[in-house]
Amino acid sequence: MGKEELNENPLDEYAAKASRQLLGQSADVSHSNVERVESGQVSLRDSFARHVQAAAIYMEDAAAGVLKAGSLEAKDAAIGAVFAESVQATTLHTGVLAAKAVEGREVRTGLLFAINIRGDVYSALSPVAGLAIGAGFAVGFFLMRFAWKMAQRRLSPVE
Repeated sequence: MGKEELNENPLDEYAAKASRQLLGQSADVSHSNVERVESGQVSLRDSFARHVQAAAIYMEDAAAGVLKAGSLEAKDAAIGAVFAESVQATTLHTGVLAAKAVEGREVRTGLLFAINIRGDVYSALSPVAGLAIGAGFAVGFFLMRFAWKMAQRRLSPVE
């Protein structure tokens, strides 16, 4: 036995093979609560999934914790965090949305990272707004420090 064979996990090869086979499979989750869904195509209806990963995902009246997809189509969905190539949605609420393209009607997100946005997409905080807020806090912090030092100099006894 070589040194490399001792460090390899025999389940790694099995997991890689299973992942390749899943790319061509589809999963339909309806009226249930699941921990994890991983497949080529996923349909999630009237359900909750904690973690979903697929090439294509369709959600209707569903919720998910973390979603990673090539493409997402959602109707009346709530998701904690979305990481996708493209998103098409009607009434989607999410904490974080990161995608190359977002198209939607009533898409609301806390933090939005997107290159191409079309439709009614609303974000509480975009990267530009976050940068501006951070810069404002930094400037405020330094001004307060400067004011504090000036006040200490004026109030200290002169020797």
